[in-house]
Amino acid sequence: MKLHFLLLLASVAALSSCNSSSDAAEIQTGNTDYDFWVTIEEAQEMAYNEGKHIVLDVYTEWCGFCRRMNQETYGDERVQEALNRYFYPVRIDAESGQEITFLDESYTMQDLSLQFGVRSFPTTIFLSPEGEPLAVQSGFIEAQQFYQMLSFVGSESYQSKSFQQYIESNQ
Repeated sequence: MKLHFLLLLASVAALSSCNSSSDAAEIQTGNTDYDFWVTIEEAQEMAYNEGKHIVLDVYTEWCGFCRRMNQETYGDERVQEALNRYFYPVRIDAESGQEITFLDESYTMQDLSLQFGVRSFPTTIFLSPEGEPLAVQSGFIEAQQFYQMLSFVGSESYQSKSFQQYIESNQ
């Protein structure tokens, strides 16, 4: 079932990735800071202890679609409710040399992004409470679709049905 979810996410990615610096000039949205972001170290500890998943938002400062997703998608009330219910949200700057620890290994944010195979921005990575990657979604995601993805992964529906089946059963 993970394969179905990954394939669906990959098809969405092809339509919406942000991978050039010219995108930053196209979209001029403010950089909104939300109080729900936690560090990756905090997220790992809390997720492991409480059984919640981790959603990792990999961005760059120059990416217009990253700023747009931060403002529009993460700013959506339903998205915030799903994040609060199922996830510990973490942001990492794919170009940062800041040291972080993931699964007892030391990385820079840039190196961890590369470790996950991130090549375009924004990229969203869904992780199990144990830190296992469940799915990777590149590109801007509209709030409604992101809410559905968060609910699908957070409720662990991916273990028993495809994303399409989940969407159809929840309409």
